[in-house]
Amino acid sequence: MTELAPKVADKAAQGPVTTSNTATSDNTATGIVRRSSRVHTGHSSLNVEAIAQSVGLTEPVVQKRKRAPVSKKLPLKDRGISKNARAPLKSAITVAEDDTAPNTPEQSNAGTKRKAKPAKPMAPMKRQKMTPFTEVPDNVLVRKTQVDKTTVVDSGLLNPTLTVPAVPRPEPHGAPPAWAESRQALCETLPYYRAYNSGAHTSGGLAHGFLVNSDSADGSLMNEEVVITRAYVLLLVFLYALAKLPSGGHCSRNESGVMEQISDHSSDNARVASFINNMTVKYPLALIVGKQNVDCPTVIPYQYCVMDWFQVTDVWAEKNKDKVCFKFRFEKIDRTKKSWWATKGSPEPVDSLVLPPRAFIGDCNICGLSSKQIFAHYWLCLNETCSEFWCIDGEEMKRPLTYNPVFVEERTNWPDNIRPPYDLAPRLPKPNAADEASYAYNRACWKGIVCPKCRRCTSRRHWDAWRCETQGCGFIYNVPQPVLAPSALMGGHDVETTGHAIPRDQMLYPVDMLPPTFDNGWRIHTYELCLGNTITHFHANESVNKLPGGANDLFKALQKDNCMGLQRFPMKMHTGTGEFLAQHFALNYGMPYKYVVAVDSKGFNEAPPPIINALKRLELSAKASVYDGSFTSFNELLAVGYFEEGKMGFHDDGEKELGPTIATFSLGGSAVMSMRMKSRYFTGLTKGGNYDPQEPVLPGCFLERERQDLNASWGTVTQAQFDEMREALYKNRKMPRNGPVLLTMYLGHGDNVVMHGNEMQKYYEHQIVSSGKMRFGLTCRYVKPEFVDPADHWKGIYEEPATNDNAQPSTVDDTAAGVDSTKTPALDDQHAPVVHDTLSVGKAAPLDVKNVVEFEKVDSDTQTLEAFTTTKALQNEGAFPVFF
Repeated sequence: MTELAPKVADKAAQGPVTTSNTATSDNTATGIVRRSSRVHTGHSSLNVEAIAQSVGLTEPVVQKRKRAPVSKKLPLKDRGISKNARAPLKSAITVAEDDTAPNTPEQSNAGTKRKAKPAKPMAPMKRQKMTPFTEVPDNVLVRKTQVDKTTVVDSGLLNPTLTVPAVPRPEPHGAPPAWAESRQALCETLPYYRAYNSGAHTSGGLAHGFLVNSDSADGSLMNEEVVITRAYVLLLVFLYALAKLPSGGHCSRNESGVMEQISDHSSDNARVASFINNMTVKYPLALIVGKQNVDCPTVIPYQYCVMDWFQVTDVWAEKNKDKVCFKFRFEKIDRTKKSWWATKGSPEPVDSLVLPPRAFIGDCNICGLSSKQIFAHYWLCLNETCSEFWCIDGEEMKRPLTYNPVFVEERTNWPDNIRPPYDLAPRLPKPNAADEASYAYNRACWKGIVCPKCRRCTSRRHWDAWRCETQGCGFIYNVPQPVLAPSALMGGHDVETTGHAIPRDQMLYPVDMLPPTFDNGWRIHTYELCLGNTITHFHANESVNKLPGGANDLFKALQKDNCMGLQRFPMKMHTGTGEFLAQHFALNYGMPYKYVVAVDSKGFNEAPPPIINALKRLELSAKASVYDGSFTSFNELLAVGYFEEGKMGFHDDGEKELGPTIATFSLGGSAVMSMRMKSRYFTGLTKGGNYDPQEPVLPGCFLERERQDLNASWGTVTQAQFDEMREALYKNRKMPRNGPVLLTMYLGHGDNVVMHGNEMQKYYEHQIVSSGKMRFGLTCRYVKPEFVDPADHWKGIYEEPATNDNAQPSTVDDTAAGVDSTKTPALDDQHAPVVHDTLSVGKAAPLDVKNVVEFEKVDSDTQTLEAFTTTKALQNEGAFPVFF
């Protein structure tokens, strides 16, 4: 074997060299001739040269090598390999399967039937079996294939053929720079990790962060400076099944909850290509270790712990349980400091100028591509498209395998002039003099922070401040939130109109718009969907919003001292791991209302005055929109707050305990409200792919006429014939996941929207996407008391304040005013809806100046705050001229 080594080195040296360093050297310790490592980008599908230029890389970029065509497998005798060299190659399979495989060349030949002759001179060859190592290095410590999560063997080179008793993990040397107890807190806090459901966070053709948890697969390894793991993506089974999408080489949890690969990985996969690009453009990534990882040499103190900045040194393909699996080797960049996960009391790292030897690189004589000698006893072609991939003489290699210690101990110097893009623990957000007053509500202030006291990643749960959730820490951080005028939150194209608002709503068939109406500054558009369902959009303008006690004053009153007590609450259903908070901040007043988020609920008697004012205003809007006499006064109000880019995804308010009328009030930044048909009624198919001919075929749905004809045949043909007709209808058709948006409404500051109809929430769903810096959405409903615990009924009751005994009763009645109570109430000259009831008729009752509530008013010209007073008499139903 020693005679073959120079031949191999000479042959390899004749091949194309893709780096400036082409020197070769002998590894006398192992008897392996190595060639300097070269960057191989044969799997990259991206323009790495463009990426390199974008990050300012001045070194020449390795160009993609074209693969040789895959040829038929050839026996050893037809590959230019002499007879004497074939026996060692064939015995490699026995070495892989036999736990007692010899460790020396002498022992290897002892078990053969015929004594091996000295090797004769032969033609140069590219593929060969490497000589076994004469001894196992001291650092080759192993772990079991399956280890209890609380115990682990000292990590080093993986060789599961050996079994040793598991020992308790030792204590780590230090503490992580940042850690988290929930996946959401991790992703919301760290700029380099945004992968809520997968291990790798990739974006823009690069990998930014990687979580090494329980899904590292066979052959994973972790020591103080090197991590080897596989590429995996957690497959959301129900989402992919619903969309009927291919898995793309992803992994999924089996019935036992263990991650397993369900299909081959591919070198064309964008995630795999991202890691190759990291090597090419020298872009570091951060590694995070999860508590379920069994390879970490020490105790993992928290659920998720940030490790350090690493570089990707190698990406290769393997065969694992009949599936092609890509593996990554990560190497810690800063080797001068001791890793926090190193064993407590272990030696300090030695900064040596001499790098360890590098593993041998050989070229496959079938595909022509290069591969490192990853494993100890033999060299393998690691090109997954080659016919000799993972094979020796056409025989597929069997696990377990042992890593080549030279490969594991390789070290690569990181250029001193290339710095990681972020701090491992982001700094606290802090505005500077150049920032706008609305900085406190931008996206950076919505994200989480790393607590400077305990280093925990903490999501922002409260509207007014961050509060560390570590018991006993007590750290609270706040960015001052000044009271803002609505104009400070508007974008460049969002300008309040002094006249009637500009209609920007858009609609598609089958939505029909009734003739618009105009009343004292209000533009009112009513849209009719099928089955008599209506949506009424009240467009406000500057003159309406500036009235005393109007939208401007209400918006400012809601900002003072977080008077609503808004918080982010956990979602009932989500695709993340652990607790998952909603994006928006909310609090419920009145009857308890449990939607997708379990929100706390306070009684109306506990609500601040602005909430009661908004409740009364929305009641007036609803009464002006519902003509059939079915309106019931609201007994619930959900207050929602949004920071920049906040939104509430598609949902419906179709709970059985709700009435048919829902009204919402938009304050602050602008937003877009979209309506679409639910997927079940648009496509005609349930999530399980079932078809119900008794379901209505709604106007504008997918295959509307065809489904009407199909349903008409129901009952006139046999079930088998009907199923055949249904299959023929959907066969070879591109199935949309969701229907198109039928109605888009652009909500400005002060706008109201009223949705009414018994089937509105059954067939349709809506979403709200905020586009301004900050916005409040106040939504009222009627919750049927029979579905609420009687002990909570008091929350939905609002006691009207005592009226002023000296107030002059109105002398206007229905007959004298000539008002038909069955028609839509008009708006009088004071911008108030004329609502006729037993409390007041026509104009508002006189104000009680003794009952005063303080607000803040902003002059639209000078943008200065001025104090003014109004009265609690405005809370009376008939006394709301200021709100319209």
